[in-house]
Amino acid sequence: MMIKRFLGIALLCMLFININAQTAVEKVEASFIASFMRYVRWPQQESMKTFTVGVYGNDHAILNELNSTVNGKSVGYAKVNVIEVSSIEDMKNCQVLFIPKGKSGRLKKDLEQLGNHAVMTVTEEQAYTPAHSIINFRIVDNKLTFQLNSEIAEQKNIVVSSKLAQMARN
Repeated sequence: MMIKRFLGIALLCMLFININAQTAVEKVEASFIASFMRYVRWPQQESMKTFTVGVYGNDHAILNELNSTVNGKSVGYAKVNVIEVSSIEDMKNCQVLFIPKGKSGRLKKDLEQLGNHAVMTVTEEQAYTPAHSIINFRIVDNKLTFQLNSEIAEQKNIVVSSKLAQMARN
């Protein structure tokens, strides 16, 4: 009986540690995205009243982190608004679109429909970089890094600063 109780408590502790480690990744990703917003220029950025950061699907951990990190802040004169995205219409209204791991393949058709809309797509695929992704998060040597596809950014008239390009690990 005592062993079962100990194993149950140990399992709960391991679960808690794993959840906290995952939350730490989302915190860092949210901080990266906040930084990207300072090093990237969108078409008509000066005339924007709202700057929208969308999170596809129901990834509440990153949604919560982005809400606490960037929601209500400003990009130029525009106030940042963080939303949950579920349709192509929602995606077209975003300046930044975060697509959690495992979901970018399912969205291929929708993302192709975005065409050259000035939406900076941010993914987190470990094994590959999605063709539509401007920024892709990866964990390398236990550190969160990112890859940058400046060619796609250019097609969408999104200007990435040279400082951000230098920080990327392609």
